[in-house]
Amino acid sequence: MSQSSGSQLHHDGDHATVPNFFPKRERTLSQCERVLQSPSYQGKIHEFCREKGYGYVQPKDNQSELIFVHVSDIDDDYVPTKGDIVTFKKMLMPPKNEKTMAVHIKLLRLADGVKHESWEEAVEHDLEHRRVSRSNSHTLPQESTNDSEHIVTHID
Repeated sequence: MSQSSGSQLHHDGDHATVPNFFPKRERTLSQCERVLQSPSYQGKIHEFCREKGYGYVQPKDNQSELIFVHVSDIDDDYVPTKGDIVTFKKMLMPPKNEKTMAVHIKLLRLADGVKHESWEEAVEHDLEHRRVSRSNSHTLPQESTNDSEHIVTHID
């Protein structure tokens, strides 16, 4: 697999693929084992922004606390929404290990009256309503008959 300089696309033969912007976080084996052996907590999704890839959970045992949730730590088929009841484990957030984050988040009960979409539906929706963004646009000069002119075009 090669990548052209300055491009966000990866080329694999005749196909171009966009890199995954929310990869699973890499953790050491000892970190994973410690987290799996730690107690599970219950809480409610306070907020979650699928587009940004993060949100917060409010623990049932301490409702004044908000714990960070990253999209890569959700172990469920549905995108969480405000009011969903979840279980999770806690771990210190690297690199400073000063704050706590929620990991191994699983939905227990979906919030009433709220449409829930699967991750697959979310991706399809994003592809159908794709907008040009600064991070995805590339600037290429177009050829012109006059050597002193350069027309700039933005492409995905």
